[in-house]
Formats: sequence, C-alpha cells, structure tokens
Amino acid sequence: MHREAGEFRSIATLMLQRIIALALVCLIAMGGLQLWLERQQQEKLFFQTMALMVETSSQAMAHAIWDIDRDVLSFQIRRLTELEAVGLVRVHIRSTGEILTSGRAGGTQDVPSYQTVIYAPHALQQPLGTIEVWADRTYYRNLLWESQKRVIPGYLIFTVLMCLMVAWVMRRDLGLPLRQIADFARNLRPETLNQPLEVRRPERARADEIDMVMQGFEHLQQALDRHIKDLDGMVKERTAELSALVDEVKRLSQLDALTGTFNRRAMEQRLPQEMERCVRYGRPFAVIFADIDHFKRINDQHGHAVGDAVLKAVASRLQACLRANLDWMVRFGGEEFVIFMPETDLSHAHAVAQRLAEDMRSTPWACNGLSLWLTCSFGVAEYQSGDSMESLLERADHMLYRAKDLGRDRVCADATVQG
Repeated sequence: MHREAGEFRSIATLMLQRIIALALVCLIAMGGLQLWLERQQQEKLFFQTMALMVETSSQAMAHAIWDIDRDVLSFQIRRLTELEAVGLVRVHIRSTGEILTSGRAGGTQDVPSYQTVIYAPHALQQPLGTIEVWADRTYYRNLLWESQKRVIPGYLIFTVLMCLMVAWVMRRDLGLPLRQIADFARNLRPETLNQPLEVRRPERARADEIDMVMQGFEHLQQALDRHIKDLDGMVKERTAELSALVDEVKRLSQLDALTGTFNRRAMEQRLPQEMERCVRYGRPFAVIFADIDHFKRINDQHGHAVGDAVLKAVASRLQACLRANLDWMVRFGGEEFVIFMPETDLSHAHAVAQRLAEDMRSTPWACNGLSLWLTCSFGVAEYQSGDSMESLLERADHMLYRAKDLGRDRVCADATVQG
C-alpha cells in the first residue's frame, strides 16, 4: 500500500539504527550473562575459602564451647570477621541457645553464606552448635565490578567498531547506490526515457540486488524504446483500419440493405453534385424512373419472401445493363428504382429504357420451382435549365405514371411518348 511521503529516512540509516539497538541489547545480555557467571564463580570460591577457614577455626571454637570459654570463642569469631571477604559471623550454641554475632554492619540479602555444624572435640561427633558466615556485601560487589570492568569496555569497543564498519559498508554498498537510483527515478521524464541508469559502485565479483534493479531498468527502457519506435507504425495501421471502417460504414449507410443499390440518402447527397457538374460543363444528364408492374399482386399471391427475391432480381437485371462507374441506380421506395445517367441525352436514355424493358420481358424469373414473367414501366426525363432536384424527379415520375396509365410494360419520355 502506498504511503504518503513524510520526513525522509534512508533504508541504510534505518538498518544502522536497528543494528545499534540490537548491539546494545546483545551487550546488556552478554554483560548480564557474564555477571551471573562471575557471581557463580565468586560464590564457589567463597564457599571453598570459607570451608577451609571455618574448618581451621571450628576445632578451636569446639574446645571453647566444650570448655565454656566465652573469651576464646569470641576471639575466634572476631578473627574470622577480620577477613576482608567476611561480612558477618554468627554462632549458635545448641546447649544454651545462645547466639554470638560479630562483623561489619550490612544486610545479608543477595550475598553468599556458608553454614556448617560445630562438633565436639575428641571425635565424639556430638553437635555443639552451628556457625554461619556471610560474605561482605561491599567487598563482594566490588569484586564483581572489578571483574566486569575488564569485560564491558571490550564489548563496548567491539560494538562501536562493528557499528562503524557496518555504517561504512552500508553507506557505500547500499545507501549511495539507492540514493542514485531514487534520484534517477524522481527526475525521469518522457523525453529522458532513453537516458541510461548509471550507478557509481566499486568493482564486485558477483552481482547483487542493486545490479538486478539496474538490469530491470535497462530492460524496461529497451522495451519502451521498441514500443515507441513501433508506435508510429501501429498508429498508421490503426488509422488506416479506422479509415477503412469509416468508409465501409459510410458506404453501407448509402446502400439499400435488400437490393444493394444506393438509397435515397445517397441520392440526396450525390444528385445535386451531378446536376451542378451538368450545368458547369454543359453536358446532358438523364433520369429513368422504373417501377415493377403488378408487384403488389406478387406479394399477395406468393408472400413477401418471394417479393423480396423479385426486387433483388430486378435490381440486378437493371444494374447489369448500365455503364459501370458512370451510371448509378437508387431504390426510391417499395418497387420503384431511379437510374441516373450522366453524359446522356433524352434520346439515348429513352433507348436504354427500351432495352431494359425488353430485357425484363424476354426472360422469366425462376426460383425454387416458381417461374414468373416480370415487366417494368419506365419514365424518362432530361435535365433542363433551371431544374431543381425535385422538379427533375417529378417530371420523370410523371412520365412513369403515364406509362402505367397507358397499360404498363412500356417507356414514356418527357418530350415524346413512345409505347
């Protein structure tokens, strides 16, 4: 998850802080362990020393207790307390319950103590009392401190040296390279995508993660460079495809879905241009209106599927008789078609209409066992000065209706009526 930028702290600094904290924890743990081991050693040494000293003094104390000689007993106790390591001596006389104590002031908590039984002299093995000896607290602590003073400085020096070495290595091998990579990524712009990532690092025998990051940047830049080089070609290709698609959509939007001829929308766009060209260059321009005779009867008797097939067949026959790339035909509506003939006067257009009528009546239309004789009525008109699109079509349509009135299957021209 992305975090908002705050105060900057490098990874090398963070790792160094954690290493220092870990080193201090280790120092405390090692110091504590050393202190515990030293204490165990000092207690063992204390017990050994006290055992030897008490064993030496216990014979004299046994005679003093046996002879009930308080002075000698007190002297022996004081003699033990004069030792630097001894803090307190306590003797308990069993026969009288008396307790004799001698030593320096101080608690007996957290210091080792040694206790043994005082037996009667002459190997009678009769317990006369007990003696307990405590170590001197101050002496004991000083002894532990003296042992630690030799260890702690060494640990501190070692920790400081290790941290300094780690800091130097991390700054050289991690901090500086990462800072250079971060500066490169922060300053990267579209116009500088080809600029190579350069990181100043000492020679190494093996690659590491930073080298892998640099290789990743290099591969990314190479891929982007190839993509940018191919982008122009891709744009041209997509533009050509889109242009072709737009042209196809435009073409389909101007065609009649059933017959494949132009529709009225295409006529309304193209006819004014044809008439303007006719006027500009003074060339003739003719229009033929065609209508399938008795088409409603075909639909009623044989169904709309047959009617659609007849429409396509008639359109195909009419189209086949026209001049390619010059004449063009529009399905005006229902069973009506309009043929536009540039560079053609009224007489030539009338002759073409006669040929179309003859072609329609000469051959029956057959499909799926059904055979029908088809005929068409035609009205012909030529552009005249001052004609509008509506007036030109109206005169051709008027001639078509005259042909129908005269009995169908015939051609009527605007200036001359011919059967």
